Amino acid sequence: MMISEILERNAEPTFEEFADSLIEQFKEADHFYIIHYCKKRDEIEERRCYWDEKSKIWLTSKNKIAITCVALDNEEHTIDGYRTFTNIFTIKGYKPKVETSEGVH
Repeated sequence: MMISEILERNAEPTFEEFADSLIEQFKEADHFYIIHYCKKRDEIEERRCYWDEKSKIWLTSKNKIAITCVALDNEEHTIDGYRTFTNIFTIKGYKPKVETSEGVH
């Protein structure tokens, strides 16, 4: 169920509905950017990421939304490993312009 469908029925989405909808959108995206506050560097950062079968959305013990996914190096777009993001401001997803990446090569 899409978030817009939940809002149309004038219902507050449950966390599970919200997470399921977001996961479906992540799966459709080629990649996405998460803009979040990085506590380690004390600044707002943007990270390029993608979703895979080990990624997840969950609630922290402080009831914050957390997203664990594959983060890429911002310079080279190589895999930097799994990262967990909290204090998220924005998520921007991008769909591929062609069916598979093979169309680019």
